[in-house]
Amino acid sequence: MSNFFEELKNRNVYKVATAYAITAWLLIQVVDTIGPNLGWPENVASNLIKILIVGFPIALVLTWLYEFTPQGLKRTGKVQEETSDNRRAGRRLNRIIIGTLAVLICFLLVERFFMAGYTTINERQKASIAVLPFDYLNSLKDEESLEDQKLLASAIPAQILNELGQISGMFVPAKTSCWMYKDKKDNVKTIAKELEVNYVLEGSIQYIGRGRRIKISTRLINGNNGYTLWSENYEDDLDEIENIQEKIGRKVVSQLRVQLLPAEEKALASKLSKDPEAYRLYLKGKEYATRGTTEDLDKAVDLLNRALDLDPEFAEAHAELSLVYPAQFFRSNLAKDERDEKLKYHLAKALEYGPEKPEVLVASARHKLFGESKDSSLVIDELRKAIELNPNYADAYFILARALSWAKQKPEIFYKYAEKAIELDPLNDRRVEFMAKVYFNLDKEHEKAFAMMDRIIQKDSASDAARYKALFLMQAPYGDMSKSFILIHEAGKKEPNELFNLNYHLMGSLTLDLVPVAEKYGRLLQMAYPENEAHTYDNLAALYEFKGEYSKWKEMTDFWASEKNLDQKTEAISRAYIQIGLGDSGKARKILEEAFPYVMANNVPGDSISYFRSYYDELILYAELLRLEEDSEKADILSNAICEFYRMGPSKNERAPLDVKNEVLLDCYYFSNDTIKFVESLEDRFFKQKDRQKVFLNIKQKWYQRFENQKDVKALFERITQETHRMRAEVIEYLKEEGDWDPAWDKELGLE
Repeated sequence: MSNFFEELKNRNVYKVATAYAITAWLLIQVVDTIGPNLGWPENVASNLIKILIVGFPIALVLTWLYEFTPQGLKRTGKVQEETSDNRRAGRRLNRIIIGTLAVLICFLLVERFFMAGYTTINERQKASIAVLPFDYLNSLKDEESLEDQKLLASAIPAQILNELGQISGMFVPAKTSCWMYKDKKDNVKTIAKELEVNYVLEGSIQYIGRGRRIKISTRLINGNNGYTLWSENYEDDLDEIENIQEKIGRKVVSQLRVQLLPAEEKALASKLSKDPEAYRLYLKGKEYATRGTTEDLDKAVDLLNRALDLDPEFAEAHAELSLVYPAQFFRSNLAKDERDEKLKYHLAKALEYGPEKPEVLVASARHKLFGESKDSSLVIDELRKAIELNPNYADAYFILARALSWAKQKPEIFYKYAEKAIELDPLNDRRVEFMAKVYFNLDKEHEKAFAMMDRIIQKDSASDAARYKALFLMQAPYGDMSKSFILIHEAGKKEPNELFNLNYHLMGSLTLDLVPVAEKYGRLLQMAYPENEAHTYDNLAALYEFKGEYSKWKEMTDFWASEKNLDQKTEAISRAYIQIGLGDSGKARKILEEAFPYVMANNVPGDSISYFRSYYDELILYAELLRLEEDSEKADILSNAICEFYRMGPSKNERAPLDVKNEVLLDCYYFSNDTIKFVESLEDRFFKQKDRQKVFLNIKQKWYQRFENQKDVKALFERITQETHRMRAEVIEYLKEEGDWDPAWDKELGLE
């Protein structure tokens, strides 16, 4: 055996093997580094490896049989073992090995220091994939089946996306951003670059066999060069949708070479519902819910409830309904009592059947954070658990960021989760709008906030961003209410009768003392959304209060309380203000004390910040009643508590919105009967800071009625009215140019 190894050495087999291995490794590194940037197909590297593996034993055999000499390739013989040719061949191989090593070292240095920033592959995480909505192939002709097909073409990839998102080794952008490319899938490289992913999954869906079977075609594409890595068709019974989704998910995981953890393996294999029809109804219900219109929300409720009829223990369907009912209340005509009843029932069922499911945890956290309790401490653990289960859950990161902000965590912690939410969902305008509000109100980075809003408005002039920008313009340091109104009006041209457009038009008109314009939008709001307490009742109440029509406000409140289940808190506060307006403060005080016994002044904990945040509306109303009733002892206690709240809360919080600080400071001086400081503070707010959003409205709604006849206050109110009317004149001129002005309004406003 020793003779055999000696023979290998003499014939330079060791040296050839070493040189071959080093050269092969160098070639693989070069192809792997520059191939993607030159647009080479991904299989170039894998094919090269296969060729080099096959070539290795061939090279060794040839080295054993032949010797490279100056005279050419000659058959190796024992007589040559000690020849000068053999020694020279060995020296040539040494030089080849040393030269190859030198080239390799140079390549590594160049790659490390000069090419590190030039790769187009997303280095943040190689296993990154965007799942696009599938195309639908119109094989069924009737409208109902076609709509069904369209829904599933969106719902199935959305669920695949959600399942892939639960794998910790992958980066999966959220549905909202991926679906922005629904009609722009022709340029996969652009999509991959904008979403910062390396791969894109797309496909199509088709019903066959008269709708009893389904065919799903999928393609996994290299986002860097646009080449298809694999494509596959799946055809099965309609009841096998979940199994098809699992197969597609596992194929993607395999192609991206991701190692599944045991919990992730279990998550991929798990089924959301034991009933296939319930599952399909759930998928379609979720799709309707994401569209958000009144009609679509109604369809979502119907489909999700039908799913629960088939599978009452379907936790995700319960969780989705707990979110859809509040959306119905906010955007359509669902009564608050019914909303609360449905919400609590379905959330309780979701927590009963799926307490460890990420969708359930996020639904629970959302209701705790944005519901009546607004308690951030209750939700942080739930949201972190949801993120642990689904590391790509953009909503969970976003809500957690807000919870941490409310919990007064350090700003950098808030930004960590907020930026992660935007990283996962970069094209979600709602996330961008929220961050713009943070930059404007908390960080005072006004220009940055406007730039973010303008980018959204350029895409969609009727977006919520236009409304938020309009609100920014009314606040410091701008205070331009005329530009604000014009922006809202321009945004509303696309959908003039949309709920939020009517809402903003009505309130924007009141801030400029355009009462007949506000009445116009009030009528439209009442006709289009007669049951919407969140907007119709509240805005009409604001209109009646502005005009001093307390009897009409009372009639409307009586009707809503008896016929529409008006929220008890809203009803009590409204009735108290109505009685104040009618001159009966005693009756107003009685209403308030019966409805809210906890507002008694001697029960207010003066150092309780959270108490004032929860009950501020009731407390300042009670403070006003105590002053009107000349109950000085209790009034002083409550006034001091309000001032202490300002000193310990908004005053100390550098990132608190300026309008909140100004509002509470004015309340402190007003309820303390400090006229001098009240005038100084209000003048500074309106004329110097230009924080004007609520000032004129509050004056007209008699928020400061006990001061309004005092000389200095009256003079300041008149100056504020004059400046408001100056901006109103700009709006009137604009509306006349737009043909949206009724000449009769000139007389109503006393302009003739």
